[in-house]
Amino acid sequence: MKLLLVEDDRGDARFLRACLTRSQGSPPDLIHEVCLNDALAVLKEQSFDVVLLDLNLPDASGEACVRAIKQVNPNVPIVVLSGDDSEEYAIGILNEGVQDYLVKWDGEGKGILRAIRYAIERKRTELRLNHLATYDSLTQIPNRHYFVGYLEKAVSRARRHGAMLGLVFLDLDRFKGVNDTLGHHFGDKLLIAASERIRKAVRNGDVVARMGGDEFAVLLEQVPDIHAAEAVARKLTHVLSEPYLLDGHQVNTSVSIGVTIFPNDRGDPDTLIKNADIAMYQAKNSGRNGFKFFTESMHREIVHQHAMAQDMRRALDDGEFFLLYQPQFRLDGGGMCGAEALIRWQRRDGRMMMPNDFIGIAEELGQIIPLGRWVAQTAFLQSVAWQQAGYRPGRVAINVSPRQILHVTFCEELEQLINRYRIDPQLIEIEVTESCLVQDVRTAQRALDNLKHLGFTLAIDDFGTGHSCLDYLRRYPIDTLKLDRSFVRDIGVNRHGPAICRAILSMAESLDMDTVAEGIETEEQLAFLLEHGCRRGQGYYFSRPVSAADIAARLELELAATEQEIKHG
Repeated sequence: MKLLLVEDDRGDARFLRACLTRSQGSPPDLIHEVCLNDALAVLKEQSFDVVLLDLNLPDASGEACVRAIKQVNPNVPIVVLSGDDSEEYAIGILNEGVQDYLVKWDGEGKGILRAIRYAIERKRTELRLNHLATYDSLTQIPNRHYFVGYLEKAVSRARRHGAMLGLVFLDLDRFKGVNDTLGHHFGDKLLIAASERIRKAVRNGDVVARMGGDEFAVLLEQVPDIHAAEAVARKLTHVLSEPYLLDGHQVNTSVSIGVTIFPNDRGDPDTLIKNADIAMYQAKNSGRNGFKFFTESMHREIVHQHAMAQDMRRALDDGEFFLLYQPQFRLDGGGMCGAEALIRWQRRDGRMMMPNDFIGIAEELGQIIPLGRWVAQTAFLQSVAWQQAGYRPGRVAINVSPRQILHVTFCEELEQLINRYRIDPQLIEIEVTESCLVQDVRTAQRALDNLKHLGFTLAIDDFGTGHSCLDYLRRYPIDTLKLDRSFVRDIGVNRHGPAICRAILSMAESLDMDTVAEGIETEEQLAFLLEHGCRRGQGYYFSRPVSAADIAARLELELAATEQEIKHG
């Protein structure tokens, strides 16, 4: 145990050395300094287990002595040696962060030695607790609590000196997929490896923190200009997109980065954090694997989105949403064979909102879950109502978003609807987009298998416009491919549309899948699709989306026509 004694009374110093020698049976490893400045010089050069500090020195006294020691080495334990036995004075000194306060020389050598050992242990505990409170236990870099506190000080310094700083937020793309496919063990290893890459990519003085989950932050102080921050963002994008080798497995990921600049983007730390977060999500929504700088237009867009989400919650309670149904027909002239449920929003101010105006916001902010629940319940009820009226509308198709299909209670809620309304699940077709199938492969696989087990028919909506992959057609229990309207529209216009339509229809036939063409508007399109094996279709050629009552009227006419045919045999 190595001690630094700062004591101007040489007699007291000899007494302490003798007490410690007698107590431990050998002379202590002790360096004695008379003045504070000499002690500080030694403390800068050497490491000590504890500092024994007198508070009445030739060049300093009282709390100033403690503060000077802590400034040089904040981690070294301090035991104060004082001739003042005032309780009030002792409490004041202890509040400065020392580990013990001893009155000269109130005690034998064993008591002093014990106090020193306790002081060391208390300091270790203090440092350990401080580390746990301010550092991330997995990556061993600062946590959100530490980072926010440091950012507040950095903003104050930058404001005082007229300096620029950059705040960078990073989010690993598709991190959840790594956890789900390889397990949390690999997810943890990826976070550790990513944190190491970030630290190596920035300057030594830049603070790197894990803000939670797979989200990190970097604080760039003394940034000369915005181009320097851009260079850092580019470098981070590059290094974090390189493949990772984790326990023999190659893991590929990328990163979405948001950057905000002080003082350009307003000043207080909370606002800067929000700005960086907004920019990061803009980068993610723009296709991932890149970076965005915060702009005021982003802020206005976020405010608009949150206001829209609040309006949606209220509108759901007030009954402002309703469903229209676009009929589907057998292309061989066999009549209506189903209908796609399409949501509309009639706002109380009179405006009619189409899905493109609000579904994306609902998906991003989580409102899609209660909204999708309402759509499913309404469509189930309507299907039951048509059946009870004696009609046979065929399957009712319900569009399901990625966030819905990946939600933990999605399948359970649909099963509850089956049981509550006693509906044949074969009369409901669940339409998913291709993005549902690639965002989280394991969860999507489990959800679609469960839906198929419940008896639903499964369709891929807008097939050919997303991450089309033959592998997921083999892996997932898909029944129907919906040919996107953009390909149908090109029939008779250019050579690419018909070629893509033929390829998709041929593939579906070879895989024994049903097909539905969207957006049929002309006789030429209908003839082409029928010639190449498309079985069902929808579009303005047949009907615009209509109300449930209009569907019932159409079914009534078809039913009457059928009865007439039977009657006239």
